[in-house]
Amino acid sequence: MAIQDHYKIVSQVIRIASLTDHSHQERLKSIAHVITEAFGCAATTFFLADSERHSLILKISTMLPEPSLPCHIPFGKGVAGRCAARRKILRRGQAALHPDEPLLGTEQLLVAIPLFDRDQLVGVMSLGLLRDTLLPESDMDLLQVILVEAAGIIRCKNQLEGISMRLRELSFLQQVSNSMLSTIKLDRLTQLILTALTESPTPLFDRAMLFLVNERAQVIQGMMGATRSLSESEPQTTRRRPRAPRNADFDRLVRATRLPLDRASNLISAAVLDKQMIYAGKTRDRSIDRDYSRRFGTPPYAVAPLIAQERVVGAIVVDNNVTLRPLADDDLRLVQLFANQAGMAVENSILYNRLEDSNRYLHETQEQLLQGEKLAAIGKMAAAIAHEIKNPLVSVGGFAERLKRKLPENSEEWHNAALISREVHHLEEMLTDLLFFAKKNTICYNRCSINQIIDDALAMVGLNLDKKKIDLVRNFAPRLPSLLGDCQQLRHVFMNLFNNACEVMEPGGVLQIDTTAARLNKKRAVAVKVIDTGSGIPQELLHTIFNPFVTTKEMGTGLGLSIVDKIVAGHCGKIEAHNRPEGGAEFTVILPTSP
Repeated sequence: MAIQDHYKIVSQVIRIASLTDHSHQERLKSIAHVITEAFGCAATTFFLADSERHSLILKISTMLPEPSLPCHIPFGKGVAGRCAARRKILRRGQAALHPDEPLLGTEQLLVAIPLFDRDQLVGVMSLGLLRDTLLPESDMDLLQVILVEAAGIIRCKNQLEGISMRLRELSFLQQVSNSMLSTIKLDRLTQLILTALTESPTPLFDRAMLFLVNERAQVIQGMMGATRSLSESEPQTTRRRPRAPRNADFDRLVRATRLPLDRASNLISAAVLDKQMIYAGKTRDRSIDRDYSRRFGTPPYAVAPLIAQERVVGAIVVDNNVTLRPLADDDLRLVQLFANQAGMAVENSILYNRLEDSNRYLHETQEQLLQGEKLAAIGKMAAAIAHEIKNPLVSVGGFAERLKRKLPENSEEWHNAALISREVHHLEEMLTDLLFFAKKNTICYNRCSINQIIDDALAMVGLNLDKKKIDLVRNFAPRLPSLLGDCQQLRHVFMNLFNNACEVMEPGGVLQIDTTAARLNKKRAVAVKVIDTGSGIPQELLHTIFNPFVTTKEMGTGLGLSIVDKIVAGHCGKIEAHNRPEGGAEFTVILPTSP
């Protein structure tokens, strides 16, 4: 049976895809439920693909209580795997399923449809039909439209994971670069580099040392040393010395070393002053390195200067003092790479920080542009409405009131005139809300009593409360501190909350208002709770109730609570809403006594 309301289903899917406060898995699962219900299926499952591993690695199904579960379905296996491998729609029975494909048992036919983002396969959707016939062509067209949104969600998920991974990598590089050139964080990165040289799965050297240049004292001072830990399984021929120095002992020895910054006294100084790597072989002049040799022995070693913006900040020294292995050219090139990394660290750090700032600025600018476009559209619409209908609306309302006064009361004509008057009043309220929301309001600060503001607001809405026979319960705390704010705007806040509470309650309901002293951001504040016995706030709207155009009323504009939130925020306060376990909703407004 073909689905009739395609537009409604597509709109629902688009709304789900736009729920940024939900995870991608939750959105996909919600879309799966929409598909299952709309097409009358037994179940719907999304499988996410990993093209590098040629398999489906994650499943999101209406049959599972969890938002998602890992799986491993190789391309070409099962119904979904074969669909991914062939990249086209596949129809099979239950016997063709892979063990990782969920099954209810009531399915008569399984339809697998590949999901593409451009030409790249991002996943597969599996549809369990309760009949052995295919969906009508119009329903398949609708399904393809829905799957475009699902593929978009998967694309965003993959991009987010890729960006997160890249950010983690860049964060590590930033930490390395900053630590390499920062005297505060240098020990941490030094340990990272020296350990990488001596304790990696394939250690390059037996020992590694870092020296920094102290230009004021004209010395090269040791900062850290690391040694390789020989395993007992290594051949004895490689262990020429009876006992390798412990890492802590060697580190203390390096830290205690001070060498004069003089190329005639040691090769480390020569490498630093000449800004080039030096290899000190067995045949070097021992008289130049007498102090160094006395401390660290006489094996061949290499010195790589650390250069940052044409200035040498230190040097890395490596050798194989324990195993006496020769220093391979490839290993020395790697040491040079470490040294070059030091020179690039400052630039990389600046570029990364700029990238972070740019990303943050871009995100903030995007949010501001979206909000600006929204406000601009509302402003234009409000201005157009005000210009086009203000004068005719006033005339219509005035003539309706004049007709009411001239016509016999309770006559059919009198009721018609009253209806016109009410509708004009409704339009005027809509226009007022639009104009209030669109314009930038100026707050006229005065000392206000919150209890008096609430009493004034109740007086304004008292007629509505009396009509519905709403019981009013006041729990006002005495001697509350006055607050600095715009009394008229704050009165508008509570009038809006009271009217909303009145509209959602049945006759005979109870409206409770509590005022107490409070604290907000460590400042003195007053809190007002507005509690009703209505139907409460729909769960799906609870987190978006203060957004513009969100409403549960058939005739509402969806701007009332957004205006309330705007006024409260303008007073540096906050407003919260939640449903009460015993029924009804509770709004809490907290306002500082001084912004």
